[in-house]
Amino acid sequence: MTTPPPSDDFLDLQLALAGEYSLQRELGRGGMGIVYLARDVQLDRDVAIKVLPTHLAQDPEARERFLREARMAASLSHPHIVPIHRVGEADGFVFFVMTFVDGETLGERLRTRGPLAPTEASRVLREVAWALAYAHGRGIVHRDVKPDNILLEAGTGRALVTDFGIARGDNHTSLDGTDGGKVMGTAHFMSPEQIAGAPVDGRSDIYALGVVGHLAVSGRLPFESSNLPALMLKQATEDAPSVIQAAPGLPPALATAIDRCLARDPAARFSDGEAMAAALAPAPDTRPALPLTLRAWLGARNPMLVPYMAWSGMFGTVATINLAVWATGRRPDGFSDIAMLAGFAAAPLLPIIGYHVNQALKQFRSGHTLADLRMALAVDRRERDEAEASVREHGEPATHRVLRLATVGAGTWLATTIGLLLTGIVHERIVGPMIVLAPMVTTLVLGAVSNALDVPFAPPKLKKWWQVGIRERIWNSRIGAWLAQRLGAPQRSMVSSANNFRATEAALGVAASELYAALPKAYKAQLAELPAIVESLESRAAEARAEIELVSAMAPNGAGDAELLAARKAKAAAQLGESVAALEGVRLDLLRLHAGTSDLAPLTTLLDAVRGMGEDVRRLADAQREVEGAMEAPRSG
Repeated sequence: MTTPPPSDDFLDLQLALAGEYSLQRELGRGGMGIVYLARDVQLDRDVAIKVLPTHLAQDPEARERFLREARMAASLSHPHIVPIHRVGEADGFVFFVMTFVDGETLGERLRTRGPLAPTEASRVLREVAWALAYAHGRGIVHRDVKPDNILLEAGTGRALVTDFGIARGDNHTSLDGTDGGKVMGTAHFMSPEQIAGAPVDGRSDIYALGVVGHLAVSGRLPFESSNLPALMLKQATEDAPSVIQAAPGLPPALATAIDRCLARDPAARFSDGEAMAAALAPAPDTRPALPLTLRAWLGARNPMLVPYMAWSGMFGTVATINLAVWATGRRPDGFSDIAMLAGFAAAPLLPIIGYHVNQALKQFRSGHTLADLRMALAVDRRERDEAEASVREHGEPATHRVLRLATVGAGTWLATTIGLLLTGIVHERIVGPMIVLAPMVTTLVLGAVSNALDVPFAPPKLKKWWQVGIRERIWNSRIGAWLAQRLGAPQRSMVSSANNFRATEAALGVAASELYAALPKAYKAQLAELPAIVESLESRAAEARAEIELVSAMAPNGAGDAELLAARKAKAAAQLGESVAALEGVRLDLLRLHAGTSDLAPLTTLLDAVRGMGEDVRRLADAQREVEGAMEAPRSG
């Protein structure tokens, strides 16, 4: 397949910007210009350059308006607004340079894969609402909020709004149908007051965001017509139908928010983006569920696992016995046999690994990324930990401690007896079979009782290490990343519900980890503690969520004092908010590093604050345990 020759505009613009920017390819075009991917020569990074169309650049009024409003938009600095780095003119070209966002527009996402899942749609609408609130607070109204002006960052899914303030140039385009395709695309998102030519404020953008939300969750626009005048008449004179009609089963909060945005009367809409974002905020005690595809992947069990374990157990036991005999000097020439037996015992690892690789390949082909698999493993591990914690009593019964000591003692007795027999110090035919049967039966009985009562033997760290299966070890390792690349794992998820199961802290943690991994070695060396701190923040947030869920479950049942439960919930919510805010700060500072900022001071300051937060939490937890212990003492007395 041959690459099409560059256009004259491409060549002329490259000549005008030679030495500053190196144009690579066209990213897209519309009524307000052409966007190119370019390389900033001095900073050595990718940027996007938007150029005003030639016919508008020749109009002094349009040219001046473009430059004025581009400079105004360049003053905006927000995590969900695409930053503008430069506004300029060169050899008749009028352009601005902005950050290149690796991803796709919301419009492309909807056209290729259909409507968003409700959770993902709520997140995108909230992030856009925050961006609009920030811009409106600085007197800038977008006037052209639509899916093609909302970018979705690959990997993180972050929504970023582009073309702030530039849309006013569309006022030069007639609405008489001479350019029907473009105008229809924008007209669908115009508010009634914008259509009527009346003054507009931020609430006009809120209306457009409601149209975006309607389209995002249902795949349909609230108003549709075969011609532009009929469409505009409907939008100006009719109430928008409820989104529930187009998307039955939509969560009530999301449906209500979208319907409110689409009110004809601006006063009936949300007053600002912050109010809309607050209405779309997820309930703090709800947790996203894993998609069925990933649940099935986690639940898949190798049908040959039991035979493989029996095979490994048999050859492993024989190898161990031969090793003990060889170690005592009774078989000096048997090491080669021991190595062969050990090889037989380890042989099932190959088909087991092959099974897990094949299972992951199916997930990659269905559109899941390696990050999705890692996130699912993290969710599954957290659920296991929480399940164990929920059934574990605060204090271990004395009977459990006695039973553990007795079982360990019986096992030691059995191991010592076998050692004495193997070394020849004791002979079974002299002392009788009871010397083996007695410790063996005692160990089996005590072990069975301990297992039934769930008496813990292994230290928590050792148990956690043992419980991590082969699948988790593979896909959380560098080998797993290498395998995923060779298996063709997609770079961004192609599954509509990919982000649904990602708790906010988990998604932020993955994003921060990936950004950290992509940093130069010099930065990594200075930020060596960052991965551990990110993990601790994720754990704090997860603990807070678990506490909120526990308190919410206790409240309807009347378990405990209402005021005490409310205080516990408020404290957990505060901990959750602090942890997520800290993770967001880490991610944004890492994004700034990738964007070219070389100052590590903000990030190191944030990490110091996070360490202090952890110390405060530990001290508070210790104090709370002391108070609870003091309160329990009189009751027990």
